[in-house]
Amino acid sequence: MIIAVALNENHTEALVDEHFGRCAWFCIYDSENRKTEYIENTNRYTEEGAGCSSAKTLMQYGIQIAIAMRFGVKVVEFFRKNNIQMVIPETQKNLEEILKMINN
Repeated sequence: MIIAVALNENHTEALVDEHFGRCAWFCIYDSENRKTEYIENTNRYTEEGAGCSSAKTLMQYGIQIAIAMRFGVKVVEFFRKNNIQMVIPETQKNLEEILKMINN
């Protein structure tokens, strides 16, 4: 399964970002081979539509799940339309904690 995690930095101690579309980085995690790839979210600088632009970028990686602390309304609609599951952690977590949860 391919999972995208919105992050504030590009390392395992980075926190899950407060806002999906304006995060600094995404971690693309392949749960089958347990490989991670960090991609910078260049869409965060756009005036409008950062969330949907980011979602479209992530679709190119074949994601099935997106994790962030918050998703905008348009992103929620986009992901629902494309059958992408959205996960919002109950409490603030870093990437290492998220990956441990996924792998257990």
